[in-house]
Amino acid sequence: MKKKNNAPAAAKPGLLSFSYSKMSMYEECPLKYKFKYIDKLKEEPKFYFAFGNSVHTALEFLYSVKAPPFPSLEEVLEEFKRDWGSKSWAEKGYKVPSRADADLLKGLEMLKAYYAHNKEKFKPPFLVEYSTDVEVDGLLVRIIADRIEYLGGGGIEIIDYKTGKDVKRAPAQLYMYQKISELDPGLKEKIAETYGARVSSVKINRLLYYHVPTLKEYAFERAGDREIGGFWERVLGVADKIRGAKFEPTPGELQCNWCDYKKFCPIQTGVPAAVQPELPRANPQVAALVDRYGRLKARMDELAAQLAEVAAQLGSAAEAAGAGELDGGEFLAKVKKRSGFSFKDREAVKTVLERFELYQKALTLTHTGIASLLKKDSDIPVAARRELLAQAVEKTDFEIETFPKG
Repeated sequence: MKKKNNAPAAAKPGLLSFSYSKMSMYEECPLKYKFKYIDKLKEEPKFYFAFGNSVHTALEFLYSVKAPPFPSLEEVLEEFKRDWGSKSWAEKGYKVPSRADADLLKGLEMLKAYYAHNKEKFKPPFLVEYSTDVEVDGLLVRIIADRIEYLGGGGIEIIDYKTGKDVKRAPAQLYMYQKISELDPGLKEKIAETYGARVSSVKINRLLYYHVPTLKEYAFERAGDREIGGFWERVLGVADKIRGAKFEPTPGELQCNWCDYKKFCPIQTGVPAAVQPELPRANPQVAALVDRYGRLKARMDELAAQLAEVAAQLGSAAEAAGAGELDGGEFLAKVKKRSGFSFKDREAVKTVLERFELYQKALTLTHTGIASLLKKDSDIPVAARRELLAQAVEKTDFEIETFPKG
């Protein structure tokens, strides 16, 4: 099943961020890999990924309990509908809303069947939606497992949900699960935390594809050392090519027909890659700063809204008490009421000021400067005052200063 968009861990200098999906895309077309992971060009949303993600979210919700009782069927269906409704049909990649509506009903029926088929066997799993990043051979490799069961003695079983039309054995994915899981120190720590058992190693006993539409299980025994060794040589070969910036396109009818990057591809455009417009590259340091600034700004906006709300409440309390100071446990607050005006149409106000030759008298075209003309002791013409007031909105707020006590 397509996993949620978990952000990859920041790789240490010299480490290449890697995963089964990255290797799979590079082997499909190295240039497509470059467009997606190096140039950071966005792909079009895929409705089948959206469908799989929502089913996956509902099953994650079902199994995210430490002990019975499990969520009811109604709760699981509501979780599916909640996730499904978080994006519009177009954002999910559908061309028409009727297809999205049909998949909504299909997902609900699928989950009802899954719940009825498995409810007598429900038990809290060892881990749900487990993701890990493991350093090995100059790579930082990520795997994400839908569900992991602990079999005792360091043995585990990995369950991967599938929601497509059929299930195809993907040896590379199975081998990646096995290789990285058995190298992952985090799994040993999780076993110790959950079962109080210290194990010297983790061993995958079985990998299971669970095809949710048909309720069928496809089990695969662990691979032998020779298979894993051959697979890992293949991984390192792909990694070497990526490090060597070998991104030649490998055109083919199937991959090209469904590719989202046709307008950038020299095979499709006929323009050699060397003379195509340079694609935007993401600078990791700059990207991190942008994200940090965005998070801080969001926090500031949230705090500013909270401050405004509390200030209004303190202002009302000060007015009710007829006091300019309020006493707190840690702070003393001085509250001062402020009144003023804001103006709806800047150009209309400017026209009034110019017509009555008040522009210079206002000093500047600011709310404060214009509001000064509306004071009761101002000697502006009555008609000018009336027209300015027609554009004005009276505002009241409170200036609050706080002082630590003690």
